[in-house]
Amino acid sequence: MNDTVIGVGVIGCGEIAQLMHLPFIDELPSFRIAALCDISVGVIEKLGAQYGVEALYSDYKALIADPAVDAVVVCTYDHGDIVAAALAAGKHVFVEKPLAFTPEEARPMVEQAEASGLVAMIGYMKLYDPGYEIGLEKIAAIGTPRSIHIHDFAGRFDTYGALYTQVKATDIPADVMATSRAAAAGRIEASLGPDHAGYVGLYLMLLMLGSHDLAVLRGAFGSEGRVRYAQPVGDSQLLAVLEFGEGVPCYLDIGVAHYEWWDEFLHVHGDTDEVRIQFQNPYWRQASAVVTVREAAPSGASEQRLPGVPDTAFRREWKHFADCILNGTKPRTPLSGGLADLDLAVAIIKAMPPRPA
Repeated sequence: MNDTVIGVGVIGCGEIAQLMHLPFIDELPSFRIAALCDISVGVIEKLGAQYGVEALYSDYKALIADPAVDAVVVCTYDHGDIVAAALAAGKHVFVEKPLAFTPEEARPMVEQAEASGLVAMIGYMKLYDPGYEIGLEKIAAIGTPRSIHIHDFAGRFDTYGALYTQVKATDIPADVMATSRAAAAGRIEASLGPDHAGYVGLYLMLLMLGSHDLAVLRGAFGSEGRVRYAQPVGDSQLLAVLEFGEGVPCYLDIGVAHYEWWDEFLHVHGDTDEVRIQFQNPYWRQASAVVTVREAAPSGASEQRLPGVPDTAFRREWKHFADCILNGTKPRTPLSGGLADLDLAVAIIKAMPPRPA
């Protein structure tokens, strides 16, 4: 690495890598795309031609060994072995959420990262959303909340395809992904224990969708959230009651819907004020969360709408990653946060009625 440009190796070149990470790595002057790795040869050949990258790998170990790679971004389905290998090779790491599938496999990753002295960040892009940052300031002004509500009913995921060009893999045998997913499910069953092993699907929904919401809560109220109640609602929705601080209740409901809109918010009630952070569709670039504040005014009540600046949270987190590597800034989303969210996710599932596999 020279003084200003970080060579990035991208491991896993699927949807999120193509739609969000690669364009911003290519755009930002602090980075260059040094290497690409994917099990689809067709995908990396096309992306290599698109971005002018000659170092193309089908084995992540070969990419990690490439001396031109200073940092890796991990966008695969299963992250643990790749993160461990990258840190052991002295590479900075940016890993997509969730950090791992279980706390047991995440804990040594966190310990290794903290001992390495390298920059290791988890991709919780909502914590870099400019609207969320405005909302945090308004929430802090409330003081101790009376109640918290976080809600996430994911809208349709097939509506943004027309916005972007994505190279789809056609050369991956179907059993490859099936084997990987089955192995992860087995580890999750073991982590949840025999009484709750039947919740693997709901737990995965909580990780893949709801881990962002757990991170948003932790960013606003700390990591001491405790589970007081949890209940499944069918196979793709759950609700839970958490508690923060000195008995502040938090109602959490997460599920998959088929709305034409994106339905995700954090609403905080104080004694005299309310703050609501309404998140936008994460696949819309330049669209940040919108904050609504209700507060007392001389005439009775005031409602103020505060749109975040037009910027993309994914781009902001990459700029922060560069700042951490080049200037020694402390990461805002270290791997330890991902572990805390996994611990809370397991606690939510284990608070549900027993459901053996």
